[in-house]
Amino acid sequence: MTSQTDPTIKTPEDVCAHHTLTQKEKLSRLSDMKFELERQTGRGTADLEQVEARMASINLAVDRVKNK
Repeated sequence: MTSQTDPTIKTPEDVCAHHTLTQKEKLSRLSDMKFELERQTGRGTADLEQVEARMASINLAVDRVKNK
């Protein structure tokens, strides 16, 4: 199993806290989360408030990973 498919990584906070992922892997995983969120938004299957909260969480995680 690769780190990209690790079932323990479900949230942006999980990505930040993961000890074996490299910075590049973390940023890639967070980018994937953003893409999926944008895809859901495009389909109209996501609540706007939830989308905004999730995007803010992802952006915060990206900042944390970049500044670590």
